[in-house]
Amino acid sequence: MYKDLKLIKILVAVDGSENSKRAGDYAIKMGLELRADVMALHVVPTGKQFPEENLEKGTKHDYAYLDKIAEQSISAGVDLEIEIIRAQSSVVNEIVEYADRKNIDLIIIGIRSVSEFRFMLGSTATGVVVNAPCPVLVVK
Repeated sequence: MYKDLKLIKILVAVDGSENSKRAGDYAIKMGLELRADVMALHVVPTGKQFPEENLEKGTKHDYAYLDKIAEQSISAGVDLEIEIIRAQSSVVNEIVEYADRKNIDLIIIGIRSVSEFRFMLGSTATGVVVNAPCPVLVVK
């Protein structure tokens, strides 16, 4: 059953946190191993400032981690698409809807912080796991 499974599109949701950066590392490595396309998505939460300039390549200081993941993908020879979008609803809904629209085969997401209750995920990671149209790999 699983030997016929083919992962063609991997989505990594990134927010600049350390665990998000680790999720980006996993996405690049998996993209290389599986010969899959990788898409990095940053969702700007409602209410945060969103510069008018085109930020698809992470050209602003706040998005320098997107430049780093882009460099890693180039070094690894992995096709990477980067997209920054403003949340029209919740960040969870934007990630889930993006994955559905783009026919994503796997979502990789980092947990925002490690709570004292290790079995608990952050609200964004939990929401994505519960609502995603595909498997989700959570990185801490």
